[in-house]
Amino acid sequence: MLKIVEYDEKYLEQISNIIIQDLLTVNSKDYGIEKVKKMAEDFTVEKLQNSLSKRKKVFVALLNDNVVGTAGIDKSWYSDDEYWILTVFVKPENHGQGIGRKLIEKIEEYATTLPVKKLVIPASITANEFYYKLGYRYKDGKKELNDEDMYIMEKKL
Repeated sequence: MLKIVEYDEKYLEQISNIIIQDLLTVNSKDYGIEKVKKMAEDFTVEKLQNSLSKRKKVFVALLNDNVVGTAGIDKSWYSDDEYWILTVFVKPENHGQGIGRKLIEKIEEYATTLPVKKLVIPASITANEFYYKLGYRYKDGKKELNDEDMYIMEKKL
């Protein structure tokens, strides 16, 4: 049974493994193996612990008490009335099971408790269509990659 719970450090190593596995097996198809190996360096246990501890809220998807996904939300650096959805990953073998959708729904539900008018997601080439199906649209209506090869997508609440 799938449960979405709040992050606890006991999940840290599993989350790190899922993110790195996802990058290497899925995102590498769009970005190439060398680029994702470099990206994966930001998700070691130590670096991930530091970044997750600073997030407003992080959720973890558990399937039969095993970590299968994660998503976080944090205040925007640019605007007081927007929050960013960050570090959304689902274990590759669990893609297509609705876990990512459930994580985003949980983030959106949590966002309704905040003073937020808009949610923003830096979407990978791999995931932008997924977010589009969930109602997120390309910033300024333009499907353009930024300097980090991400699409900036947003949804008004």
